Amino acid sequence: MGEEENISHFLVFFAALLAMVLIVEVLHDSPVLSSIFPEAAMVLAVGMAAGFVIHLIVGKLAEVANDDANDDANDDDVYTREDLGALLSFNPDIFFIALLPPIIFNSGLRIGALFFRHFTPIAMFAIVGTTISALSVAFVLKLVLHLGLCNSFQPTLTELLTFGALISSTDPVSTLAVFQAKKVDPQLFYLVFGESVLNDALAIVLFESFSKFVAKEKNANTVAHGLVDFAIDLFLNSVGSLFLGCLGGLFAALIFKQIDMRQSRLVEISLYLLLMYIPFLLAEIMHLSGIVTILFTGIAANRYVVPNLSSITKVNADMLFRLLSHLAETSIFLELGLSVFGLIGHWNWTFIMWSLLACLVSRAMNVFPLVFIFNQCLLRDNDGVDDISSSPDPAHVYGAKLTGSMDLAEELGPSYNQAVDYGMMLKDGHQSFDQSVASEVTATPYHRKDLKIRRNTANMMWFSGLRGSVGYACVRTFPDTLGHQKEFTMTTMAIVLITVFFLGGTTEGALAFFKINIGVDEDTYMKQSLREPVISNAILNFERKFIKPVVIRDYHLMHGIRNQAENDRVSSHVRRRPRTPVDPTIEMTESGYLGTIQKKQEEGNGIDKLVRTDSLFDYGAN
Repeated sequence: MGEEENISHFLVFFAALLAMVLIVEVLHDSPVLSSIFPEAAMVLAVGMAAGFVIHLIVGKLAEVANDDANDDANDDDVYTREDLGALLSFNPDIFFIALLPPIIFNSGLRIGALFFRHFTPIAMFAIVGTTISALSVAFVLKLVLHLGLCNSFQPTLTELLTFGALISSTDPVSTLAVFQAKKVDPQLFYLVFGESVLNDALAIVLFESFSKFVAKEKNANTVAHGLVDFAIDLFLNSVGSLFLGCLGGLFAALIFKQIDMRQSRLVEISLYLLLMYIPFLLAEIMHLSGIVTILFTGIAANRYVVPNLSSITKVNADMLFRLLSHLAETSIFLELGLSVFGLIGHWNWTFIMWSLLACLVSRAMNVFPLVFIFNQCLLRDNDGVDDISSSPDPAHVYGAKLTGSMDLAEELGPSYNQAVDYGMMLKDGHQSFDQSVASEVTATPYHRKDLKIRRNTANMMWFSGLRGSVGYACVRTFPDTLGHQKEFTMTTMAIVLITVFFLGGTTEGALAFFKINIGVDEDTYMKQSLREPVISNAILNFERKFIKPVVIRDYHLMHGIRNQAENDRVSSHVRRRPRTPVDPTIEMTESGYLGTIQKKQEEGNGIDKLVRTDSLFDYGAN
C-alpha cells in the first residue's frame, strides 16, 4: 500500500473514532462512572478496543490480500506489518508540532495567584525533583541490569537516562479532575497542578539533552565534550526559552495595546492565536525548547495580553484554547490506546515491572526529602515562635468537611490532648494554641501557615505521580540508534496504562485514606488563608511601575478603580455596616471604553453570562 493511502485511511478512521470518544465522554459525566473510571482511562480503553479490532480484521484482510498478490506476482499490493502500524499511529513529529503546544500553552494560561503563592515548593518539585526522579529511575534500572534481573535486554546508561527523563514527566489529569470535583485543599491542588506544568517542560529539556548522548561513542573525549554540550543545552533551553516566551507575550500585549482591534473581533482572535504560536516556532528555529517557550508565553499572555482583549474575545479565546488542549490530549491518549496492539512482540514484562517500581521509588525520593527541606526552611525563616494565639483554626480557614486538626493530632502525638485541654484559648472567636504548648510543629510563622506541607499532603502528592501524554509523546521520538526504541515505547505505554487506570481510578479512595480536606469553600479560603502578596513586593512593584503600564491599556485608571473598590469593601467590613449605596449609574473605563453600567448588569446580562467565573480549581480541562 502507498504511504499517502495509509495516511488518508488513518486520518478518516482516527477522526471518526475521536468523534465517537467525544460522544462517549458525555456519558462519563455520571458521578458513579467518573469516580471509578477516569476520563483518560475511558479514552485509552476505546483506543485499545479499536486497535484490537483493527489488528484482527485488517491483519486477516492483509493475509488474504497478500495471498492474492503473490498469486498475481504483484509486489505492489503486498501488505506488510508496517502498513498495519500506519493504520494505528501517526508521525511522531505531530506530537511536538501540533499536539503538545496547545496543551502546554493552555496550562500556562491557567496559572493564577495561588500558583505564585506556592511557587517555591512547586519550583523545587518541578526542577530539582524532576532531575532527582530522572536520575533515580536510570540508576535503579542500571542496578537491576547489573544484577542480571532483566534477562537479555541490556540498554546502555545513556538510554536509561533518556528513558528516566521522559518517564519523570507527570500528567495527573485524572487526579486533577477528581481534585476539582471534590474541591480538595487548594494547596494540594496547586502543588500537583503546578508541578505537572513546569515538570513537563523540564522533562522534555532533559529528554532532548540526554538523547544526544545515545548515539555518541563511549570514550573520554566524547563524554567530556558531551557533558559540556549538555550543560550548555540545558542552560539555553531553560533560560533562553524562558526569556523568549516572556518577550513573546510582552510583544503581543504591546501590539494589542497600541492597535485597537475590538471592533474587528475575528481579526483580534486570529492575531491572538497566531502571536501565541510564533514564539514556539522561533524557539524551534533557534534550537531552543519550544515547549518551555510556549509555557511562559501562556503565563505572560494571561497577565499582560488578556487584559487588552475585548470581553467577547476573552470568552472565545478561552473556549478555543480549552478546546484545542482537550482535543490534543484526547488524541494522544487515543493514539496510545490504538498503538498497544501494533507493537506485539516487544513486551518485556520483566523490564516493565522493574521500571514501574523504579518510578514509584524515584517519586518517593523526589517528594518526601524536598517536603522536609521546604518545611525546615519555613521554620528557619522565623526568628522565634510567632504569636500562635492569632492563628485561626484550620476549619475556619478552609471551611472544609475534614479539617487540618487531624494532621496536627498525628504530628503532636500524645501531647495533642493536653494541648487541647490546657493550651487552647479563644481570641476573636477562634480557637488557637497557646504559646506554652508551641513546638516545632506549631512554630511555623503564622503568615506562612498555609505554605507548610503536611504529611498527608506529601503522601497524596506521591500518589498523584501519574504518567501520561508528554512521556508517551517523547518516547515516540526515542533514538533508535541501538535498536531499543520499541522496548522503551512499550514500557512507557504500560506505565501510562497502569498509572492512569489504577492510580487515577483510586484517587477518590486515596483522598479518604490520606484524610485530605475536601469541600473547601473558595471564598473563605481566599479571604482567610491568602494573607500576604503572592509574589515578593519587589517583583510586584517593578511589574506595576515598569511593565504593566507599558503593555496594558488604561492600566493606571483600572488599577485605581480596583483599589478604590477594595478599600470600600474593607472599610465596610471593618465598620460592620452595609456598604454605601452605589449610584445606579457608574461611569468607568474598561479596556479603553467609557460606558454606563446599570445595576441590572451586575446580574449577568449579555456577554457576562458567558464569562467563566475564576475558580481555584481551574486547570483548563473543561
